[in-house]
Amino acid sequence: MKEFSITYTHRESVEIEGSQIHVRLITIDNSRIPAKSLRLVLDTGAFISIINKDIADLNGYKIFAEKACVIAGFSEKGLICDLRKIPSAIFCNHRIEDVIIATPHDRIPVTEVLGTNILENFHLGIDFADEKIFTRKRGKFTSEKPKYQSGNVTIFNENDFPWRRK
Repeated sequence: MKEFSITYTHRESVEIEGSQIHVRLITIDNSRIPAKSLRLVLDTGAFISIINKDIADLNGYKIFAEKACVIAGFSEKGLICDLRKIPSAIFCNHRIEDVIIATPHDRIPVTEVLGTNILENFHLGIDFADEKIFTRKRGKFTSEKPKYQSGNVTIFNENDFPWRRK
């Protein structure tokens, strides 16, 4: 087994309820103003992030591929989802461009999930006792990226967004 040490660059509080870890994803609209702070379940087993259709519609996340994704486990046929793109989002002080999310095609209530299409961009550490998540942007990938990967990930710069200035 290979051993390695990671120095994390950012820390953020999380909420732990039973076996679920809830994290924040702040989405940014085209005017560079935060559109929504979403509370999502961190799910390393989900290949794509899922957001409720009503929330996606309310925030103007446009469909770019209708019925393009099927997520198994919701029914015999799976959950049919549309794919949408969030232009920019912030997760644990990292800005992520072109975040792909899935939304159920029909109005079906789902648990909103932060999946590996976002999480694969980071080294993660979780302190369950103090309810903190530690992150560091990953370097180059050695394996093929998934189909629904996110775009560029950069360290968040507070000067990028006027609403963050004091």
